[in-house]
Amino acid sequence: MIRVFIADDHEVVRDGLWRALDDRPGVSPCGVAASIDELFERMRAAAPDVVVLDVHMPGSDGPDVVRDIRRAPGAPAVVVFTRFDEDSHAIAYLRAGASAFLSKRRSMNELNDAIAKAAGGGRYITPTLADYLFVNQVDIERAPGDVLSEREIEVVRFLSEGLRATEIAASLGLSASTVNTYVQRIRVKLGVRTTVEIVRFAEENGLL
Repeated sequence: MIRVFIADDHEVVRDGLWRALDDRPGVSPCGVAASIDELFERMRAAAPDVVVLDVHMPGSDGPDVVRDIRRAPGAPAVVVFTRFDEDSHAIAYLRAGASAFLSKRRSMNELNDAIAKAAGGGRYITPTLADYLFVNQVDIERAPGDVLSEREIEVVRFLSEGLRATEIAASLGLSASTVNTYVQRIRVKLGVRTTVEIVRFAEENGLL
């Protein structure tokens, strides 16, 4: 029996997931939380095998929530179930240790498949996310510090110094549009949205 903890700040979603999962053979809901604080307060006593997590809820600090769950006693698997699209949003969460990343537009059958795969120690990738990773040549299995090319790391280092695209272009002998293309590619590979997040990633992974 797979014990599932539901963390979502919308009561109707929590109740709906509880009822839907309770009807599934081999799955048993074991607790709920409406915030990240509640999640960590209740998760240990509930002893789940899998946490179904909405990352857009009070107290969430993005992928770090997944890392904290995976470091918790018993280390349940994490299935991210969120309103975010299955694109670059997913990359950072999967690298942080999530076993799956699903949009809330997905069916209960797909969520159930993801839970089963996560409980067995596997990773569930939706077809939409698989296409995105393939098109953008993103390998989530590689170590974070290995996902960028040497030129991309150069661009990251210039960004960390506060340089604009035109200034980076002048330093590297490139056009500003080429630098902007590099920056966009870096964002996709790292699963981040802003320059601040790029620099933070670089600091945390010894790229500066």
